[in-house]
Amino acid sequence: MSAPPERRLATGARRGPTEAASTASPTEVRSGDGPGSPAPPTDTHLADGSPRPVPTGEAAVPQATAPPPDAGDSPMRAAVSVLTTLGPPLTIATALMFYFGWARSDVQARYMGLDVSLFGFSTQDYVLQSISTLYVPLLATAALALGWLALHQRVDRALAQPAARPTLRLAGRVALDAGLLAAAGAVLVAVLDRNRWPLAVPLVLAVGTAVAAYGGWLAGAAADPKPPGPAGAPWQRALRALLVGTVITLALFWEMSVYAGVVGRGYALELARTLPSRPRATAFSPTPLGIEAPGVHEQRLLVSSVGGRDEVRYRTTGLRFLVRSGGRLFLVHDGWTPRRGMVIVLPDNDQVRWQFSR
Repeated sequence: MSAPPERRLATGARRGPTEAASTASPTEVRSGDGPGSPAPPTDTHLADGSPRPVPTGEAAVPQATAPPPDAGDSPMRAAVSVLTTLGPPLTIATALMFYFGWARSDVQARYMGLDVSLFGFSTQDYVLQSISTLYVPLLATAALALGWLALHQRVDRALAQPAARPTLRLAGRVALDAGLLAAAGAVLVAVLDRNRWPLAVPLVLAVGTAVAAYGGWLAGAAADPKPPGPAGAPWQRALRALLVGTVITLALFWEMSVYAGVVGRGYALELARTLPSRPRATAFSPTPLGIEAPGVHEQRLLVSSVGGRDEVRYRTTGLRFLVRSGGRLFLVHDGWTPRRGMVIVLPDNDQVRWQFSR
């Protein structure tokens, strides 16, 4: 005789923990990441007799082990890191080349009695004009940077040796004092007489500031370990680095401006000295060009056309080619000098036919 449904339900409700575990799903029984994982601890009490807390929620789920810090390193990431580090110096070098090209052209144009805006040079023109005279200073700067990098690597290794720290600390203080003294002397000379040592003053200012900044860092890095305490605020360190970089950058621009002035005047004098070797320019035009300059001659010609009729042409001689830029031709006349002479500017179009010769 079967039991009534109520009794069967009550019996199932009073099922013991062993029987309930046997009917549980495989997911409820297993724990860990796989069949070989260790079973959960069966001890439900701690050492002091208190019940062991049962993990619930996210704490009960095994967390993935974090990858090692260098797991994502790759040659591509290293290359990107190097490019990121070299980006600002390359940007500064490009800006210096553009500024030097403009300053050189400006001084040269003013020495010739012109304004640099008449030439209509582009950014690429200014950079290309600076390469011929800047590659030696840039190579010297790169060599000094490589030497400093090698020195810094040796200093970095020496900082790990406690016996070398006093010597490095003394060297840092000496470099700090010498750099500050050199920078202050350069500023004093510039204030008293700006025309004295125009090429040396900005260079000494830039180098002195860099040496003082590195000496201060070296003296602090080689100092005795201090107990943990409040260090300088991050904004103070960032402001110090910004001010040091600003002083060095402005000093380099100052140096480039003075150097460009010297080079620009030298190019103008070189043009006057080598004027006979520049190409001769002869213009053929349907109307007179009206150039009034020493050594320039204009001749009226009769040229036979295709239809058999004679056409009038004008030939202008006594010109020397200077540069072509911005849709215009810049020429000088025979006997031109920077102080006595004029520059002829003509539009570069199909109305005038040019003939160049040695």
